[in-house]
Amino acid sequence: MKLAVIFGGKSSEHDISIITGVMAVNAASVRHEVIPVYITRSGEMISGKHFDKVETFRGEVKGKRVNFIPGSGGMTVGNKFIRPDCVINACHGHGGEDGSLSGLLELADIPYVGSGVRASAIGMDKMLFKQVMKDCGLPILPYFGISRYEYANVDFDISAKANELGFPLIVKPCNLGSSIGIGIAEDYRRLFILLDGAFMWDQRVVVEKALSNFTEVNCAVLGYDDIISCSEVEQPVGFKEFLSFDDKYCRSIKTEVRKMPADLPDDVRMKIRDLAASVFKAVGCSGIARVDFLVDGDNIYVNEINTIPGSLSEYLFAYSGVTFTELIDKLVTDAIKVKKNKDSLKYCYESNVLKDKKICK
Repeated sequence: MKLAVIFGGKSSEHDISIITGVMAVNAASVRHEVIPVYITRSGEMISGKHFDKVETFRGEVKGKRVNFIPGSGGMTVGNKFIRPDCVINACHGHGGEDGSLSGLLELADIPYVGSGVRASAIGMDKMLFKQVMKDCGLPILPYFGISRYEYANVDFDISAKANELGFPLIVKPCNLGSSIGIGIAEDYRRLFILLDGAFMWDQRVVVEKALSNFTEVNCAVLGYDDIISCSEVEQPVGFKEFLSFDDKYCRSIKTEVRKMPADLPDDVRMKIRDLAASVFKAVGCSGIARVDFLVDGDNIYVNEINTIPGSLSEYLFAYSGVTFTELIDKLVTDAIKVKKNKDSLKYCYESNVLKDKKICK
């Protein structure tokens, strides 16, 4: 097959997306013809030589301009028109994981790996995600959301809401990942410092109750509709309060960063896998997603979902013997099936407005 892999992006997670994209390019190249598409920090799409190496992106990057053409089923690379069989979305954060890129690929009429516009937007927006979890009866920690406008409005009583939850509190920009802009507040002074910082990154912020003693665990879900499978549950180790950006991506390779499977009873791990599947379906995801949980004694809380997880969570399925190349094949096969299901729907309705003209085929 001919596959395009898109990575980079105008996002605070640009660098991590390069790692995910390069790994996906190399895994897919084992069996397929791959066109790497890099989105620069300014938002330009380009394709070029040596885009299968991280080192290429440490300096100035040059390549041929890429444009996806609505309704064409393809894209141009320079002056050449190419019709890929599928696109792999490896863009984390703004402009890639939030549904924007899914929308572009929908308009271009190309199958793509990953969740659609609606599910991507829900998964990216922490406040909206929590509202969906609450409506679906899935367990979350107490929280409140606040917009930049409300933050500047003296009538919005942040102190009262903070008192209702009780310190410590964790502050999170709504639409960022990789733990950027996140911090723990033990008192009002620290809370307002963190809010000032979070609003530098986003228009809306979530403040939730922070647990003092808990276990963070993750589980990946693969598939679409009811045809899904879950990975083993992993447990990140060696961190305090929450995983920072450096914990996730910049630690020494010799440092133990996870336990697989998580150090939890079998029945608890099974419950987490069942919850992960429920979250995946509640959001309406497809492709692959990683669901993060907090375990506090007998309580399990849904923390968040990553609809484009780092390196597409290949390591979570590698535990059960699935190679990255096999994972790519599964994702592409499912993406083509999802596209076929969408194409089977009716999209043309002949109204009386143009009754003298035959429109639908």
